[in-house]
Amino acid sequence: MEMCLLKVYVQEGNTGRKLVAQEIALVNKISKNVKLVNLDFEETILENVDILSIDTLNSVLLLKKQEE
Repeated sequence: MEMCLLKVYVQEGNTGRKLVAQEIALVNKISKNVKLVNLDFEETILENVDILSIDTLNSVLLLKKQEE
């Protein structure tokens, strides 16, 4: 059985999206931040972002920077 790990992108206005993380197994929304954990248990915290969509079919998590 193959694992479905997420690729994480941040939406960049109308210009598209930027890949910020791969092979993510765990995602936690903590206040204004999102914590990502990969298979090696390495953590990445993205500050001031909202979750736009979670596409499990294509293994994509799309985030957007919060307006200040």
